[in-house]
Amino acid sequence: MLVDKWGQVLAGSQASIDAWDRAWGNFVHFVGDPIADLAEANAHDNSFVMGPVFVAAYLVLGGTPLNNALVHQDRQRALDRSHRASQREQGHVHALEALCNGDFSEAADQWARLAAQQPDFAATRFAHDVYLHAGGAQASLAASLAATETWGDKAGASYLAGQLAFALEEVGRYADAESLGREALNADPADLWARHALAHVYESTSNSPALYALLEESEHPWPNQDGLATHVWWHLALRRLADGHIDAVLAIADERMPSATTAFRLCDQTSLLWRTELAGHSVGNRWDDVADRWAEIGNRHTSAFLDMHAAMAFARRPKHPGAAEWAQAAPVGTAGAVGSENVETMALVSRPLGRALRRYADGDPQAFLDSMVALGEHTHRVGGSVAQRDIIELTRQASQSQVAVEVE
Repeated sequence: MLVDKWGQVLAGSQASIDAWDRAWGNFVHFVGDPIADLAEANAHDNSFVMGPVFVAAYLVLGGTPLNNALVHQDRQRALDRSHRASQREQGHVHALEALCNGDFSEAADQWARLAAQQPDFAATRFAHDVYLHAGGAQASLAASLAATETWGDKAGASYLAGQLAFALEEVGRYADAESLGREALNADPADLWARHALAHVYESTSNSPALYALLEESEHPWPNQDGLATHVWWHLALRRLADGHIDAVLAIADERMPSATTAFRLCDQTSLLWRTELAGHSVGNRWDDVADRWAEIGNRHTSAFLDMHAAMAFARRPKHPGAAEWAQAAPVGTAGAVGSENVETMALVSRPLGRALRRYADGDPQAFLDSMVALGEHTHRVGGSVAQRDIIELTRQASQSQVAVEVE
């Protein structure tokens, strides 16, 4: 019987378990390439179930189309191997099936139930990340509380504390979130998710001194934790923007974000430029490069969050060749089963929000406001954090101001 670094029993060879432990060590510290860490074990160990679950899940959460060959490969490996696996590992595979069918909240719920039944680090993290992807803040908090209670004081408890800190911040429990975030960071200064949770607390409470101390005065080299560093730079830029330090904002946009190579990192730069303009500042020709990079993104219409940011870039550069290609790309086969949660989100939120952002950029703020009424309370389904989705509210406020001026 083999166990991983968290004390969970896993099917697989010792070499596969070692790769699993290495992948999680890199994952929680946002360094290296956890998916590459698991590649050999996934390919050659026909008893290893959890490695393929990990890879397929995080490919999907990264915006890879659900019918992509790489997703299918590891999804099928997990399914084929699950017949000889433990009941618990079979539960992971069932959750993965829901995820790959586009039913994100159902997948997160299944992983949350696994994490509540007995300590299971993978289940706690999968649930946490999928709820964030689907915009389920209250469900995420409930899952984090249950998983933390089940875990107790076992090794690795600080990472659950960092996850719980983030979940608490997302529902407005800032004091509790800060306390737990500090606890997690003290246990492991390299826990960038805990540092990130604190950045959210200080952004939500407009506490610039605390955020600057956390990110600029810290001796820990978080900028080298490449898996999340671009997003943390985004947090620093938001505070600088709120404080009117526009030169610092543009320096971050120019020096820290042009190397962004993934769709989610590109979202950070897109959001920052849009917010900078909402605040009344020019970003010059920076939209040209951002539109060029969005045109190269192959993960089209796989995530409402990604679609929202691509829509912003192409709304600012509507004549870019990539704008028409993006709008015309069909989501067939990329959003899960017919009638899935993800298909519904695309139709209910992603498409109309993209059109609304284009109308705003075209100088029709009233059309944007009308769209917000129609979208109602559904915008949380874009996914991402409260701070990230706040760009919708900021655009609504700017639209209201413009309409008011027109009326006058």
